[in-house]
Amino acid sequence: MDPAVVESYHRDGFVLMPPGFLPGTVVDRIAAAVPGLLGNDGPERVMERDGVTVRSVYGVHRQGVVFPAVVRHPVLLGAARTLLGGEVYVHQSKVNVKAAFAGDQWDWHQDYVYWLQDDGITRPDMVNVAVFLDDVTEFNGPLTFVPGSHRHGVLAATGRDGMPLGYEDAPGWIATLTADEKFRVHTDVIAELTADAGMVSPKGPAGSVLFFHPNLLHASVRNMSPGRRAMAIFVYNAVGNAPRPVDSPRPAFLAEPDVRPLRPGTADLIGESS
Repeated sequence: MDPAVVESYHRDGFVLMPPGFLPGTVVDRIAAAVPGLLGNDGPERVMERDGVTVRSVYGVHRQGVVFPAVVRHPVLLGAARTLLGGEVYVHQSKVNVKAAFAGDQWDWHQDYVYWLQDDGITRPDMVNVAVFLDDVTEFNGPLTFVPGSHRHGVLAATGRDGMPLGYEDAPGWIATLTADEKFRVHTDVIAELTADAGMVSPKGPAGSVLFFHPNLLHASVRNMSPGRRAMAIFVYNAVGNAPRPVDSPRPAFLAEPDVRPLRPGTADLIGESS
């Protein structure tokens, strides 16, 4: 990564790289693997409140051939190492799918508070890497950020008790993955931060790669368009920031127990020409 890009990331909490940053052949392989993931009826798959539309599939870096190779691609792994300043592993991964007309919102939240409270990760030395698998527009539920909000630390006041509407019979950990955020940020805090820094929604063609800080305050509205909005998201964590033991650890597909540093893969693993 260019030093100016790294500086922009640390200042604003995010940076969007254009198509071509990650080779198009790699993006194509990721996109081709998604339908198979969506069809697997397992605990890794989370549905929308309607019970029929897939919302997310978690732990994708542990499944198949493509995703385990992609997280070790020198472009993504090298960028994560640069932003975090050392060796990394993948703590969590997922494919988020906002289906046409049916993809629900993600309310205002920060990601890190979940990894702090539920997984025992003591510092936000992490980075989200989102690969756009579809064009992201103003109509299909783009992520919305408050620039620079990551510099304010954890903003969530309290955790919501109970299960979200529509998920009453689901396992307890499902409460962290639905449209009704478990750890909410008070609206007064959101209003104050946005009055100072505004809001921005990074948009771009399929193949764009978005890096964002785990304490960056963000949300996304529902998909109102006739087109899908899918992203593959890989959460890299610094090896020196490995989770401490917790009383009730979440499943491995939500909190990776193998914290050994990732080594760069080779191009042929993901069908990329040498």
